[in-house]
Amino acid sequence: MAENNATTSKSKDGNADSRDMDINCYFNNAAPAIFDEIVVPKRSDFFDMQSISVGLVSDYDPLTDVTSTSCLDADTLGTSTPLLLDTTVDRIEHNALSEAHRDAWIPADHTRKILRSIATSAAGASHLDRENLTMPGLAVQGDMPDLIKNASIHFLGEDENIHRNVLTASDVTQDERGLRNLIQAGCYRAAVNLSGRLLAIYAQGYGKINQPSKHTPHSLHLWYTRLALLVKLRQMDVLENESRPFGNLDKPDMYFTFYPELYGTRPGSMASFAFRLLLAEIPSYYDKAKQALDNLYKLLATVHQIIANFRAGLSGEGTHAKISESDQREAVKLWTARRSRILISIVNCAIGMRNYILAIEILEDLCKLPDWTAEQIGILRSAIGRVHLFLGDVSAAEKFLVRGNKGEKTTSVRELVDSGLMAVAQNAFQEAYTYFQSASAIDTSNVMLINNMAVCLLYTGQLRAAVWLFESIVNRNPLKSLQEPILLNMCTSYELHTTHCKQPKLHLLRQLNRYKGDAADIQCLKLAM
Repeated sequence: MAENNATTSKSKDGNADSRDMDINCYFNNAAPAIFDEIVVPKRSDFFDMQSISVGLVSDYDPLTDVTSTSCLDADTLGTSTPLLLDTTVDRIEHNALSEAHRDAWIPADHTRKILRSIATSAAGASHLDRENLTMPGLAVQGDMPDLIKNASIHFLGEDENIHRNVLTASDVTQDERGLRNLIQAGCYRAAVNLSGRLLAIYAQGYGKINQPSKHTPHSLHLWYTRLALLVKLRQMDVLENESRPFGNLDKPDMYFTFYPELYGTRPGSMASFAFRLLLAEIPSYYDKAKQALDNLYKLLATVHQIIANFRAGLSGEGTHAKISESDQREAVKLWTARRSRILISIVNCAIGMRNYILAIEILEDLCKLPDWTAEQIGILRSAIGRVHLFLGDVSAAEKFLVRGNKGEKTTSVRELVDSGLMAVAQNAFQEAYTYFQSASAIDTSNVMLINNMAVCLLYTGQLRAAVWLFESIVNRNPLKSLQEPILLNMCTSYELHTTHCKQPKLHLLRQLNRYKGDAADIQCLKLAM
């Protein structure tokens, strides 16, 4: 990972992907786990659990992934399972030899003509109509409130506020370093607030939608970070309104050659690949999965063409260029890894649409790609098995989730969880509990495995033991354990356990107030405001 003290002085270097990794490493949602979500989620992401949908335990869906994360979740709860793409995509992103290779993109014909016209015109001579400009701005005025603080004051009184010790947008440096510090502290709402202040410097603040402004790699990185935060916070109305002006990032002012006075003849896109991927996915977060799927396939088609161009010895855009064989290999490796990342996003989107057949086909195609490690292939095969469980095909799932040699001892967390999944699918919750318990003994820092064990206890009628297990993990490690899925399951257990459940819920609120940032959704405590 890049060092944490990168500042805005890098804003004109064009190292957008490097900065993406700096910010991304601090996005850390609750770890996806078998019983994280107890209803069928609106978007069941195997590799990108960014939206959380919760409901009653009696409606739980036991098939959510336990080991996977997205590019934004680079270190989830300290799990020891290697991330599916970190060891390939992120390493390749940082080792890319040329910014021209990393920033490559193929503009649409209309955009290409405008950029060519700018390049051949005298400085300042070109003028563009508004429809050819990207004109973003903030959709909301003022700061997002700290809902945990407000709820604590409402339920516990003003005196409890003295124990609230979290960062706000005003407590950090007003730059990218401050933004990074807020994200690292789990203060996502404060980070959204700071991002708004920083974007206002670019004349892209509140009321500036559809107003022309200049863009830089730094301003676009700020937008990428802000929109990713809005996804994490599930602020869908704001997300939809603020992402819309970017379209597919193909207006002329999204390319370096639009600003020859700043970047000369430098080719490529100012918007990072990660930003393009996020924008393509965003419609799936507000119930427009088909639109997201169309976006992702368009993105995939462009990436296929970029790979073909590099393999032919051309630039990524398709023009003739002098590229050494080593640079050519690195460029192909980079964009092939990015293609895999798009395919995983398509899998997530397909599952959200309940198009499980498409998800299985793509996962099987991914398995056939070279350069995966044995562990990564295992994760992909586990995902295929879990999609089969979504389909209710237990026998097909067993081929992927159960080890071929049944006499061989199962030792990895993933294999144990897979076996637990099969037990759950067969309503063998006590057996599933044993598998999750064995996995927890290996990965002692993974609190979501404890969560899974507690839910198994619920389904075997051991309510008191489930409540005790929930409370023990929260008391032992509140910083890691105060995650929304665990809190929701705990509060549901309290409601099943006793009619006097308000006091233990308030105790959880008190712990949230003292130990966590501002990102948690207070509704997980099921307290009537």
